[in-house]
Amino acid sequence: MSERTAIVLFNLGGPDSLDSVRPFLFNLFADPDIFKFPLGFVTQKLCAYMLSRRRAPEARKGYAAIGGESPLLENTRSQAIALQLALAEEGAYDVYVCMRYWHPLTEEVVAELKQKSYAQLVLLPLYPQYSSTTSGSSYNEFMRQCTRQLYRPETVYIEHWYESDNYQRAIVEAIQNEAKKLPDPDPCNIELLFSAHGLPQKIVDGGDPYAEHIVATYEAIADTLDWPNTSLCFQSRVGPLAWLKPYTEDVIKAKAQAGTEQILVYPIAFVSDHVETLYELGIQYAELAKQQGVAHYRVVPALNDNPLLIEALKDCVLGALRD
Repeated sequence: MSERTAIVLFNLGGPDSLDSVRPFLFNLFADPDIFKFPLGFVTQKLCAYMLSRRRAPEARKGYAAIGGESPLLENTRSQAIALQLALAEEGAYDVYVCMRYWHPLTEEVVAELKQKSYAQLVLLPLYPQYSSTTSGSSYNEFMRQCTRQLYRPETVYIEHWYESDNYQRAIVEAIQNEAKKLPDPDPCNIELLFSAHGLPQKIVDGGDPYAEHIVATYEAIADTLDWPNTSLCFQSRVGPLAWLKPYTEDVIKAKAQAGTEQILVYPIAFVSDHVETLYELGIQYAELAKQQGVAHYRVVPALNDNPLLIEALKDCVLGALRD
Protein backbone atom coordinates (compact mmCIF):
# COMPACT_ATOMS: atom_id res chain seq x y z
CA MET A 1 0.00 0.00 0.00
CA SER A 2 1.15 3.54 -0.76
CA GLU A 3 2.44 5.55 2.18
CA ARG A 4 1.17 8.74 0.54
CA THR A 5 -2.26 10.19 1.31
CA ALA A 6 -4.62 11.04 -1.53
CA ILE A 7 -6.77 14.17 -1.29
CA VAL A 8 -9.90 13.81 -3.44
CA LEU A 9 -11.59 17.06 -4.47
CA PHE A 10 -15.29 16.53 -5.19
CA ASN A 11 -17.09 18.79 -7.63
CA LEU A 12 -20.04 18.78 -9.98
CA GLY A 13 -18.28 18.46 -13.32
CA GLY A 14 -19.33 20.04 -16.58
CA PRO A 15 -19.55 19.21 -20.28
CA ASP A 16 -16.31 19.54 -22.22
CA SER A 17 -18.12 20.18 -25.52
CA LEU A 18 -21.59 21.05 -26.73
CA ASP A 19 -22.04 17.39 -27.74
CA SER A 20 -21.49 16.29 -24.14
CA VAL A 21 -24.19 18.58 -22.68
CA ARG A 22 -26.92 15.99 -23.05
CA PRO A 23 -25.01 13.03 -21.54
CA PHE A 24 -23.86 15.32 -18.72
CA LEU A 25 -27.50 16.19 -18.00
CA PHE A 26 -28.44 12.52 -18.21
CA ASN A 27 -25.92 11.71 -15.48
CA LEU A 28 -27.32 14.55 -13.38
CA PHE A 29 -30.96 13.50 -13.72
CA ALA A 30 -30.04 9.86 -13.12
CA ASP A 31 -28.62 10.71 -9.67
CA PRO A 32 -30.85 8.98 -7.08
CA ASP A 33 -29.62 11.35 -4.36
CA ILE A 34 -31.28 14.28 -6.14
CA PHE A 35 -34.10 12.90 -8.28
CA LYS A 36 -36.12 10.09 -6.78
CA PHE A 37 -38.53 8.51 -9.26
CA PRO A 38 -40.99 5.72 -8.45
CA LEU A 39 -40.45 2.14 -9.60
CA GLY A 40 -36.71 2.22 -9.13
CA PHE A 41 -33.73 1.97 -11.47
CA VAL A 42 -35.51 1.50 -14.81
CA THR A 43 -37.82 4.47 -14.30
CA GLN A 44 -34.91 6.60 -13.08
CA LYS A 45 -32.94 5.98 -16.27
CA LEU A 46 -35.97 6.49 -18.50
CA CYS A 47 -36.90 9.79 -16.83
CA ALA A 48 -33.27 10.92 -16.98
CA TYR A 49 -33.24 10.19 -20.71
CA MET A 50 -36.40 12.21 -21.34
CA LEU A 51 -35.43 15.12 -19.11
CA SER A 52 -31.92 15.41 -20.55
CA ARG A 53 -33.31 15.35 -24.07
CA ARG A 54 -35.78 18.12 -23.22
CA ARG A 55 -33.33 20.33 -21.32
CA ALA A 56 -30.25 19.95 -23.55
CA PRO A 57 -31.09 22.57 -26.23
CA GLU A 58 -31.52 25.37 -23.68
CA ALA A 59 -28.49 24.25 -21.68
CA ARG A 60 -26.35 24.26 -24.83
CA LYS A 61 -27.11 27.95 -25.27
CA GLY A 62 -25.48 28.72 -21.94
CA TYR A 63 -22.37 26.72 -22.68
CA ALA A 64 -22.15 28.14 -26.20
CA ALA A 65 -22.21 31.65 -24.73
CA ILE A 66 -19.15 30.92 -22.54
CA GLY A 67 -17.01 29.22 -25.17
CA GLY A 68 -18.68 25.88 -25.89
CA GLU A 69 -17.63 24.04 -22.73
CA SER A 70 -17.57 24.30 -18.97
CA PRO A 71 -14.40 25.80 -17.44
CA LEU A 72 -15.08 23.94 -14.19
CA LEU A 73 -12.61 21.10 -14.78
CA GLU A 74 -9.80 23.48 -15.72
CA ASN A 75 -10.50 25.64 -12.67
CA THR A 76 -10.68 22.62 -10.37
CA ARG A 77 -7.44 21.20 -11.72
CA SER A 78 -5.77 24.54 -11.02
CA GLN A 79 -7.04 24.32 -7.44
CA ALA A 80 -5.73 20.75 -7.17
CA ILE A 81 -2.26 21.73 -8.40
CA ALA A 82 -2.11 24.69 -6.05
CA LEU A 83 -3.28 22.58 -3.10
CA GLN A 84 -0.70 19.86 -3.81
CA LEU A 85 2.06 22.48 -3.88
CA ALA A 86 0.79 23.97 -0.61
CA LEU A 87 0.74 20.54 1.04
CA ALA A 88 4.16 19.47 -0.27
CA GLU A 89 6.00 20.89 2.72
CA GLU A 90 3.59 19.22 5.15
CA GLY A 91 3.96 15.60 4.07
CA ALA A 92 3.34 13.07 1.30
CA TYR A 93 0.09 14.11 -0.37
CA ASP A 94 -1.35 13.68 -3.86
CA VAL A 95 -4.43 15.64 -4.94
CA TYR A 96 -7.06 14.22 -7.31
CA VAL A 97 -10.11 15.75 -8.99
CA CYS A 98 -13.31 13.70 -8.87
CA MET A 99 -16.39 14.94 -10.75
CA ARG A 100 -19.92 13.73 -10.09
CA TYR A 101 -21.51 14.03 -13.53
CA TRP A 102 -18.70 14.26 -16.09
CA HIS A 103 -15.12 13.14 -16.49
CA PRO A 104 -13.11 12.35 -14.48
CA LEU A 105 -16.07 10.44 -13.09
CA THR A 106 -16.08 8.79 -9.69
CA GLU A 107 -15.73 5.29 -11.12
CA GLU A 108 -12.57 6.31 -12.99
CA VAL A 109 -11.03 8.05 -9.98
CA VAL A 110 -11.70 5.17 -7.59
CA ALA A 111 -10.12 2.75 -10.07
CA GLU A 112 -6.98 4.89 -10.26
CA LEU A 113 -6.74 5.29 -6.49
CA LYS A 114 -7.08 1.53 -6.04
CA GLN A 115 -4.50 0.82 -8.75
CA LYS A 116 -2.03 3.12 -6.97
CA SER A 117 -2.81 1.45 -3.64
CA TYR A 118 -3.61 4.46 -1.49
CA ALA A 119 -4.46 3.30 2.01
CA GLN A 120 -5.66 6.70 3.26
CA LEU A 121 -7.92 9.21 1.53
CA VAL A 122 -9.22 12.64 2.47
CA LEU A 123 -12.52 13.39 0.73
CA LEU A 124 -12.90 17.15 0.35
CA PRO A 125 -15.99 18.53 -1.42
CA LEU A 126 -15.49 21.89 -3.11
CA TYR A 127 -18.88 22.87 -1.71
CA PRO A 128 -18.22 24.91 1.46
CA GLN A 129 -21.83 24.46 2.60
CA TYR A 130 -23.19 20.92 2.92
CA SER A 131 -26.19 19.63 1.02
CA SER A 132 -27.31 16.07 0.43
CA THR A 133 -27.65 17.04 -3.24
CA THR A 134 -23.99 18.10 -3.65
CA SER A 135 -21.45 16.93 -1.08
CA GLY A 136 -23.75 14.12 0.05
CA SER A 137 -24.30 12.84 -3.47
CA SER A 138 -20.58 12.90 -4.28
CA TYR A 139 -19.73 11.05 -1.08
CA ASN A 140 -22.43 8.42 -1.58
CA GLU A 141 -21.32 7.71 -5.14
CA PHE A 142 -17.68 7.51 -4.07
CA MET A 143 -18.46 4.95 -1.38
CA ARG A 144 -20.69 2.97 -3.78
CA GLN A 145 -17.81 2.77 -6.24
CA CYS A 146 -15.39 1.70 -3.52
CA THR A 147 -17.77 -1.14 -2.63
CA ARG A 148 -18.21 -2.19 -6.27
CA GLN A 149 -14.47 -2.16 -6.88
CA LEU A 150 -13.61 -3.93 -3.60
CA TYR A 151 -11.49 -1.00 -2.48
CA ARG A 152 -11.34 -0.42 1.28
CA PRO A 153 -9.13 2.55 2.11
CA GLU A 154 -9.28 4.53 5.33
CA THR A 155 -11.32 7.62 4.50
CA VAL A 156 -11.59 11.00 6.19
CA TYR A 157 -14.61 12.98 5.01
CA ILE A 158 -14.82 16.76 5.37
CA GLU A 159 -18.56 17.47 5.30
CA HIS A 160 -18.48 21.29 5.23
CA TRP A 161 -15.99 24.09 5.73
CA TYR A 162 -17.82 27.41 5.29
CA GLU A 163 -16.59 28.46 8.75
CA SER A 164 -12.98 28.70 7.53
CA ASP A 165 -11.44 32.09 8.32
CA ASN A 166 -9.28 32.06 5.19
CA TYR A 167 -12.27 31.18 3.00
CA GLN A 168 -14.34 34.02 4.41
CA ARG A 169 -11.43 36.46 4.24
CA ALA A 170 -10.90 35.56 0.57
CA ILE A 171 -14.52 36.45 -0.17
CA VAL A 172 -14.30 39.76 1.68
CA GLU A 173 -11.16 40.78 -0.20
CA ALA A 174 -12.60 39.68 -3.56
CA ILE A 175 -15.70 41.81 -3.01
CA GLN A 176 -13.67 44.83 -1.92
CA ASN A 177 -11.38 44.53 -4.95
CA GLU A 178 -14.25 44.23 -7.43
CA ALA A 179 -16.11 47.18 -5.89
CA LYS A 180 -13.18 49.40 -6.81
CA LYS A 181 -14.01 48.79 -10.49
CA LEU A 182 -17.44 50.44 -10.17
CA PRO A 183 -17.76 54.14 -11.06
CA ASP A 184 -18.62 54.93 -7.44
CA PRO A 185 -16.85 52.46 -5.12
CA ASP A 186 -18.44 53.85 -1.95
CA PRO A 187 -20.26 50.88 -0.29
CA CYS A 188 -23.09 53.24 0.62
CA ASN A 189 -23.89 53.50 -3.09
CA ILE A 190 -23.63 49.78 -3.93
CA GLU A 191 -26.28 47.10 -3.59
CA LEU A 192 -24.34 43.92 -2.80
CA LEU A 193 -26.22 40.72 -3.62
CA PHE A 194 -24.98 37.35 -2.36
CA SER A 195 -26.43 34.84 -4.84
CA ALA A 196 -26.45 31.18 -3.83
CA HIS A 197 -27.53 28.16 -5.80
CA GLY A 198 -31.12 27.40 -4.92
CA LEU A 199 -32.61 24.22 -3.51
CA PRO A 200 -36.21 22.96 -3.47
CA GLN A 201 -37.86 24.03 -0.25
CA LYS A 202 -39.07 20.48 0.41
CA ILE A 203 -35.45 19.29 0.65
CA VAL A 204 -34.70 21.96 3.25
CA ASP A 205 -37.92 21.09 5.09
CA GLY A 206 -36.72 17.49 5.11
CA GLY A 207 -33.70 18.44 7.20
CA ASP A 208 -31.04 19.40 4.68
CA PRO A 209 -28.77 22.01 6.39
CA TYR A 210 -27.76 23.83 3.19
CA ALA A 211 -29.90 26.93 3.74
CA GLU A 212 -28.69 27.22 7.34
CA HIS A 213 -25.07 27.01 6.18
CA ILE A 214 -25.62 29.60 3.45
CA VAL A 215 -27.25 32.03 5.87
CA ALA A 216 -24.39 31.56 8.36
CA THR A 217 -21.83 32.25 5.60
CA TYR A 218 -23.71 35.33 4.46
CA GLU A 219 -24.08 36.74 7.95
CA ALA A 220 -20.40 36.23 8.79
CA ILE A 221 -19.21 37.97 5.62
CA ALA A 222 -21.78 40.76 5.86
CA ASP A 223 -20.74 41.43 9.46
CA THR A 224 -17.07 41.62 8.46
CA LEU A 225 -17.73 43.90 5.49
CA ASP A 226 -20.18 46.09 7.41
CA TRP A 227 -21.69 47.46 4.20
CA PRO A 228 -25.12 49.08 4.52
CA ASN A 229 -26.86 47.44 1.54
CA THR A 230 -26.55 43.65 1.36
CA SER A 231 -29.03 40.93 0.43
CA LEU A 232 -29.04 37.14 0.20
CA CYS A 233 -30.85 35.56 -2.74
CA PHE A 234 -31.02 32.26 -4.65
CA GLN A 235 -30.58 31.37 -8.32
CA SER A 236 -30.85 28.43 -10.74
CA ARG A 237 -34.29 27.10 -9.84
CA VAL A 238 -35.97 24.73 -12.29
CA GLY A 239 -39.38 23.09 -12.46
CA PRO A 240 -42.66 23.88 -10.70
CA LEU A 241 -41.58 23.27 -7.09
CA ALA A 242 -41.11 26.08 -4.57
CA TRP A 243 -37.41 26.80 -4.08
CA LEU A 244 -35.48 28.82 -1.52
CA LYS A 245 -36.40 32.50 -1.72
CA PRO A 246 -35.95 35.31 -2.55
CA TYR A 247 -35.05 34.55 -6.16
CA THR A 248 -32.09 36.49 -7.55
CA GLU A 249 -33.99 37.86 -10.53
CA ASP A 250 -36.76 39.17 -8.26
CA VAL A 251 -34.24 40.94 -6.04
CA ILE A 252 -32.58 42.56 -9.06
CA LYS A 253 -35.96 43.82 -10.24
CA ALA A 254 -36.86 45.16 -6.79
CA LYS A 255 -33.53 46.96 -6.43
CA ALA A 256 -33.92 48.50 -9.87
CA GLN A 257 -37.42 49.70 -9.08
CA ALA A 258 -36.06 51.31 -5.93
CA GLY A 259 -33.66 53.36 -8.04
CA THR A 260 -30.45 51.39 -7.54
CA GLU A 261 -27.72 52.41 -9.98
CA GLN A 262 -24.97 49.97 -8.96
CA ILE A 263 -25.34 46.26 -8.25
CA LEU A 264 -22.44 44.01 -7.28
CA VAL A 265 -23.12 40.25 -7.12
CA TYR A 266 -21.08 37.65 -5.26
CA PRO A 267 -21.70 33.93 -6.08
CA ILE A 268 -21.63 32.81 -2.46
CA ALA A 269 -22.17 29.07 -2.99
CA PHE A 270 -19.50 28.60 -5.66
CA VAL A 271 -15.70 28.48 -5.38
CA SER A 272 -15.10 27.99 -9.12
CA ASP A 273 -16.42 29.90 -12.11
CA HIS A 274 -18.66 27.85 -14.38
CA VAL A 275 -21.90 28.23 -16.32
CA GLU A 276 -23.92 29.50 -13.35
CA THR A 277 -21.50 32.31 -12.54
CA LEU A 278 -20.40 33.18 -16.08
CA TYR A 279 -23.66 32.76 -17.99
CA GLU A 280 -26.55 32.93 -15.54
CA LEU A 281 -25.14 35.70 -13.35
CA GLY A 282 -22.71 37.23 -15.82
CA ILE A 283 -24.88 37.35 -18.94
CA GLN A 284 -28.55 36.59 -18.26
CA TYR A 285 -28.90 38.62 -15.07
CA ALA A 286 -26.66 41.36 -16.43
CA GLU A 287 -29.12 41.77 -19.29
CA LEU A 288 -32.03 41.71 -16.85
CA ALA A 289 -30.40 44.46 -14.76
CA LYS A 290 -29.82 46.54 -17.88
CA GLN A 291 -33.44 46.11 -18.99
CA GLN A 292 -34.58 47.19 -15.53
CA GLY A 293 -32.52 50.38 -15.73
CA VAL A 294 -29.54 49.50 -13.53
CA ALA A 295 -26.63 51.55 -14.85
CA HIS A 296 -23.80 49.41 -13.50
CA TYR A 297 -23.87 45.68 -12.78
CA ARG A 298 -20.83 43.52 -11.97
CA VAL A 299 -20.27 39.95 -10.84
CA VAL A 300 -17.36 39.21 -8.52
CA PRO A 301 -15.38 36.29 -9.98
CA ALA A 302 -15.43 33.07 -7.99
CA LEU A 303 -12.36 32.39 -5.88
CA ASN A 304 -10.93 29.79 -8.28
CA ASP A 305 -7.24 29.39 -7.24
CA ASN A 306 -7.17 32.40 -4.91
CA PRO A 307 -4.25 31.80 -2.47
CA LEU A 308 -6.50 32.30 0.55
CA LEU A 309 -8.89 29.64 -0.74
CA ILE A 310 -5.99 27.24 -1.19
CA GLU A 311 -4.87 27.98 2.36
CA ALA A 312 -8.42 27.26 3.54
CA LEU A 313 -8.40 23.89 1.75
CA LYS A 314 -4.96 23.08 3.16
CA ASP A 315 -6.18 23.92 6.67
CA CYS A 316 -9.21 21.66 6.15
CA VAL A 317 -7.06 18.72 5.11
CA LEU A 318 -4.50 19.03 7.89
CA GLY A 319 -7.16 19.74 10.51
CA ALA A 320 -9.19 16.69 9.48
CA LEU A 321 -6.14 14.45 9.65
CA ARG A 322 -5.30 15.71 13.13
CA ASP A 323 -8.80 15.08 14.49
